[in-house]
Amino acid sequence: MKKWIAGTVLTGVALLGASPAFALSAWSPSAKAYAETFSRDTAVSLTIKTSQKAHTDYYRETDPSDPYHLWNKGAKGSTTTSGYGGKITQLRACNWIPDNDDECSRYYR
Repeated sequence: MKKWIAGTVLTGVALLGASPAFALSAWSPSAKAYAETFSRDTAVSLTIKTSQKAHTDYYRETDPSDPYHLWNKGAKGSTTTSGYGGKITQLRACNWIPDNDDECSRYYR
């Protein structure tokens, strides 16, 4: 019994020291595109669910006032990924509307 308690306590302490894996994610309006961070929030992927083009806008800790943009102009179901960099602090997903304002979700933090 003592070994079981000691093992449980050690496992709990190890889990407390582990960094949580909370990715940022966003769906565009009408769920036509989905963006999410990965690799400890240092990169972002954008998947389109229809044949419509989409983009994600995001900010990094290293450039807090300069937005980044990742486009996906591929076929339905395709995924595009960004390069790795500073931690992504907020992102949104957008449906591209030709010659008009794009439809974007709110920024998620």
